[in-house]
Amino acid sequence: MTRSLYGATRKAAGSMDRWLRRVSADTAAPPEEAPEPVEPPVSQDLLDLLRHLGVALIRSGETTTRVQDILDDLARRYDVDEVHFFVLPTGVFVRVQDSRGSAVDLMEADSDTLRLDQIAALYRLIDEIKQEVPPPVEATAALARILLSPQPTPVWRLLLGNVVLTVGLGLMLNPTSNALLGYLVLGLVVQLLIMAADRFRLLSTALPVVAGALVTLLSFGFPNALGGGNPSQLLIPSVSSLLPGAALTNGSIELATGSMVAGASRTIYGFNKLLLLAFGILIGLQLLGTLPTTTPAHSGGGLGWWTPVLGVLLIGLGHSWRASAPKKSLGWLLIVLYAAFCGQQLGQQLHGGGLLGSFLGGMIAVPVAYLVQRSKDAPPTQVVFLPAFWMLVPGGMGLTGVSELVTKNDPNGLHVIVNAVLTILAIAMGVLVGSGLVSSTRQPQLENMVENWLGPDTGRHAAPTLRTGPEVLSTGPESQRTTGSSEPGSASQSSQ
Repeated sequence: MTRSLYGATRKAAGSMDRWLRRVSADTAAPPEEAPEPVEPPVSQDLLDLLRHLGVALIRSGETTTRVQDILDDLARRYDVDEVHFFVLPTGVFVRVQDSRGSAVDLMEADSDTLRLDQIAALYRLIDEIKQEVPPPVEATAALARILLSPQPTPVWRLLLGNVVLTVGLGLMLNPTSNALLGYLVLGLVVQLLIMAADRFRLLSTALPVVAGALVTLLSFGFPNALGGGNPSQLLIPSVSSLLPGAALTNGSIELATGSMVAGASRTIYGFNKLLLLAFGILIGLQLLGTLPTTTPAHSGGGLGWWTPVLGVLLIGLGHSWRASAPKKSLGWLLIVLYAAFCGQQLGQQLHGGGLLGSFLGGMIAVPVAYLVQRSKDAPPTQVVFLPAFWMLVPGGMGLTGVSELVTKNDPNGLHVIVNAVLTILAIAMGVLVGSGLVSSTRQPQLENMVENWLGPDTGRHAAPTLRTGPEVLSTGPESQRTTGSSEPGSASQSSQ
């Protein structure tokens, strides 16, 4: 009987427990609905456009300060105030902030520089964005087509372009007929190395050392055949396309304007590349052993006063070919080149030497590039300014000093290094002063005076209608946001 009572009690307790569970399930409140996802303060499509534009501007040779200004301007065109940018030579940091907090992201910048035709198309796209404010997806697709566009210049013209460029710079620095053959041969060799480096990553990393060593072996190994008895005059023109003049000068500009991190990194990069070239020269000299006796520079075969003038023309032709300049841009490019050359010569004639000439060349090139842009058919200022900026060859002065220290073992060669640094600073200060003359934030301005004299600017570059396409740039976790306008005073040079 006790067992029966115990079993009944257990059954009753089980039934009660199941009843309570059903009652609890029936009276429980329904689960709350999931909250609606919170939309970001700025659309992802716009952030994709801004961050890719920022990286493209870095690759086009703009200083970091100018890139940030351009991106800020473009963000305002889309009525966006929550995006802030921090630009470095190697990437763009983007911060989005609202009442809920802030988020920071980064997009890395490729070290490869854009061709001149790509730079021209990039600034036309920026101009159209400012005027029409197209949907960000369409603008991003247009930017993708620009960055992915194939090389329009055939291989033979790339080779010819670097040869002509080398000859032109040689005629400016060492106008002797005895060295013309050397300029032709070494210009071709260096361009072949550059094209091979595009295919082989290991060679790309060691390109300055390999080029410096090979040019030295050929110059000093055949001093009479290539250099007319003075092979040292072949070094600078031959490796001109590898000189870090733009990195050094832009680094000086950024340091002078307060961009300490960007300026310091650019300057260190430029000096490192300069030392790699000098290291290659040293390797070539050591492989040769005892050097043959050479004749003084410019001995025999001297050319006339017209040689540097012809050299500037050849520099313009060669640079436009090897950098794929846009069609019908050569004439405008030459105008800025000759203006910078005249400033350089004027400084030397005023007994200011190379330093005053470098300063005046950089200062004059900026306003002239601005005036050129006023023409309806002219390319953007950055396109016409880059070759003139490079022609001043600040890196050439630095390599000359380092190579002299290597080849001559001069224990008192500190003045050579100081002169190289001062030359770089002179060009940077000239560019800064020239930029100030056309700055839109200072009064009185050269820009306003020119407007009064010549009438309104007609040089706005209209771009074709944007189209969406499958080439839209891919986005990734490294993506970032950005902000934007282009002035020639912020230029930097490509691999030169």
